[in-house]
Amino acid sequence: MDYARGKGLRHATARVQDSGIPPGTRMHPPFDVRLWALAFTVLDWPERQKADLWAALQTGVQPTLPAAPTEALVRLQGDLLRWHQEALDRGARLLLPGDPGVDALLAPLPYPVALWVRGTLPPPGPRLAIVGSRQASSRGKARTRAWAKTLTEAGVAIISGLARGVDGAAHAGALEAGATWGVMGSGLDHPYPPEHTALMDRMVAAGGGVITPFPPEAPPLKWHFPRRNWLLAAWTDGVLVTEARLRSGSLVTARLALDLGKELWVCPGSPEDPSAEGPNYLLREGAARICLSVADLLEDLGPTPAT
Repeated sequence: MDYARGKGLRHATARVQDSGIPPGTRMHPPFDVRLWALAFTVLDWPERQKADLWAALQTGVQPTLPAAPTEALVRLQGDLLRWHQEALDRGARLLLPGDPGVDALLAPLPYPVALWVRGTLPPPGPRLAIVGSRQASSRGKARTRAWAKTLTEAGVAIISGLARGVDGAAHAGALEAGATWGVMGSGLDHPYPPEHTALMDRMVAAGGGVITPFPPEAPPLKWHFPRRNWLLAAWTDGVLVTEARLRSGSLVTARLALDLGKELWVCPGSPEDPSAEGPNYLLREGAARICLSVADLLEDLGPTPAT
């Protein structure tokens, strides 16, 4: 999806034609990693093309592109200050490669992206993603909230996806002891779910942050959430699944964590409990560590700032 005010490559093509450059002319685009990160985020380029372009750039090869995408890059370069100002107008910052704290977060990604941030970025040190069912049980939400509070007190940064159910409980519990960080599956103009808008404000006020790899006007589209889940796994030392159905986004995050070589913990449950289907399946497959208490997590994570 092209979020650059709906202009993208179609308008770039029109500008090429207006400029007298023959359509299809291959040109050398400008090289600026910050510009490329913004382009990879807001322009409608296939994922494979983005990864291939970035791989070429890292080897020192200056890619040759058709005129239309090159013109789109040039236009983005001219609009860079506007993009920053529009973030500031929303009480946020547009962060790009080279900005403090950003490069470490972008390192695991197949190509750099832009990040819109309200508040702060997750600090260095132990980080844990807590995920689970949107239709979590009262018991599951209570456990998640209590554990998130204790982990935050121990100096573990809690990161989650701001969704209903387990995610919201994780953020709420962490806020009882300090800061917490959330990754959105939409742009800042579309907080999702809407009822968590106040929760996001509390997170920012507490010294944490709300982060999104999507431009402000991006709606909460279905395909956005796997990307959000990927960031949850990439930015943490491991993932804890407290409750999840067998077919759920939480298990997507769990698989992504395994693919990235991260730790995966689950809370087991009764075979008759649908909310335990996901954790029980991961245990049966030998994919996850069993987690029966916060002490299990702290032991596996190792020394934390508060121990």
